[in-house]
Amino acid sequence: MKNDVLSIRQNKNLLLDFYGGLLTKKQSDVIAMHIVEDCSLTEIGKEFDISPQAVADIVKRATAQLDKYEEVIGMVQKFEQQQTSINNIEAVLTKLDKLGMMQHVSEIRASLKELSYGI
Repeated sequence: MKNDVLSIRQNKNLLLDFYGGLLTKKQSDVIAMHIVEDCSLTEIGKEFDISPQAVADIVKRATAQLDKYEEVIGMVQKFEQQQTSINNIEAVLTKLDKLGMMQHVSEIRASLKELSYGI
């Protein structure tokens, strides 16, 4: 159960990272406080001088928008697939390096790191 909650939170963070700029400023700020800073609806409401119910509505609408963007554009899925591929390549490189079979492992790893952090 805890892994599911963590996985959901990580997914929401990625959605916000990729598509947060497409939300209104208020939506982006509210959902960032809720997801990233883990603030309660009451805390967020006080910050924006709105009711917790209004915060919940903003979070619900903004989350639905982020999900829709991902459904149409699919950048988070592509990013996760790329990260899985990079991790798989890294595992193979580690095996090859331990066997002394690769002279340029560090160069390949540097390129993978650039690819991984270049997004």
